[in-house]
Amino acid sequence: MIHRMFKRGLLVSALALTAATAQAALITNGFTFAVASGSNTAVGSHFHSSTGGVFGNPAGKAEVGRFSVEEVRGLSEYNLAGQSLASSAFVTFDIYKAGGLFNGTNNTPFTGTVIVEAYAGNNLEDITDYQAPSLGQVGTFNIDPANFGVGDIFSFDVTSFFNSLVTSGGTSLGIRLRESTAGPDYGLSRAWTFQDFRLTSDNQCTGRACGGGTVPEPGALALAALALGVMGAVRRRR
Repeated sequence: MIHRMFKRGLLVSALALTAATAQAALITNGFTFAVASGSNTAVGSHFHSSTGGVFGNPAGKAEVGRFSVEEVRGLSEYNLAGQSLASSAFVTFDIYKAGGLFNGTNNTPFTGTVIVEAYAGNNLEDITDYQAPSLGQVGTFNIDPANFGVGDIFSFDVTSFFNSLVTSGGTSLGIRLRESTAGPDYGLSRAWTFQDFRLTSDNQCTGRACGGGTVPEPGALALAALALGVMGAVRRRR
């Protein structure tokens, strides 16, 4: 009887730990905006998304791509006040629209590569964040309308950038998304729009955004195996 209760207790604990591991732990939410250049694509000149509702566009959107001769970059920043070193930190976001924010002009999505890079932010919607010096490339992803859609979630490991800024007393971690000039559609008035930027303690990517299927965290896999093993032992015992 005691042996059976112990096994049941272990099973419940394993399943509870598996569920807890599977749940994302939010570190902090970011604020998101989009900045476009003029004809000089090296320098930002105006917003395409901001809390002021510029051009009537929704706030909190990261538009990435082109608008006529302009280049548009999506940005998000995370306030580091009160943050401590993290064992893992991921920037996580999803697709809001397969297209840009301006219907009739850049509402067609491009096929190409998006570059994700970090910069030292200032906790402001700042036009100059468009060209703020990069701290390094976080990663890249290839995107095309045939394989991606609204709601697909991307996650990129930013632990080293997060911890470096916390250690050095930085006030904000900035993340910038821009279209690679090497993409087949670069220069065309096409774009993608992303939203829900946040820092999480685990990788939350889904489907093709993971490079082909969601991959469970190693800890979750181990706990799931433990739970299945205990269930098998209980069944055999019965």
